[in-house]
Amino acid sequence: MMKDKAINILTAELSALPVLIMTYYALTAKPTGQWQLTFSLPVYWLISSDLLAYPWLLTRIPCLRHNPLKMNSLALKASSRYNCRLNERVARWDDEMNLAIFLLERGCLMLLSEPLLLGDLGYHSVRRLWY
Repeated sequence: MMKDKAINILTAELSALPVLIMTYYALTAKPTGQWQLTFSLPVYWLISSDLLAYPWLLTRIPCLRHNPLKMNSLALKASSRYNCRLNERVARWDDEMNLAIFLLERGCLMLLSEPLLLGDLGYHSVRRLWY
């Protein structure tokens, strides 16, 4: 049971890693484009969002683990009637686009995980106070 949770957290971290790297580079790069290692308040927020809030949010709200955005192109639907090589290309392109959408969605969720988690905790704490 604990091993499954650790694997889920690790895969969530890896899926948000490309957006974390791009955001860190956008926050810390010099105007010339040279990368530099600096720590500031936005960088601390980014790192704490990735390491603490994002896994906790995914364990707290399990419906966020599943990707609701799936892409099915019209070309695949139209060419599914015929047995041709175009089906393989379109299916591969759909898989690549689904992966890109999944990584973008995971990254945006990681960036917004702290405010979402604070809102969720605030909602549940106010609800407990009222009842």
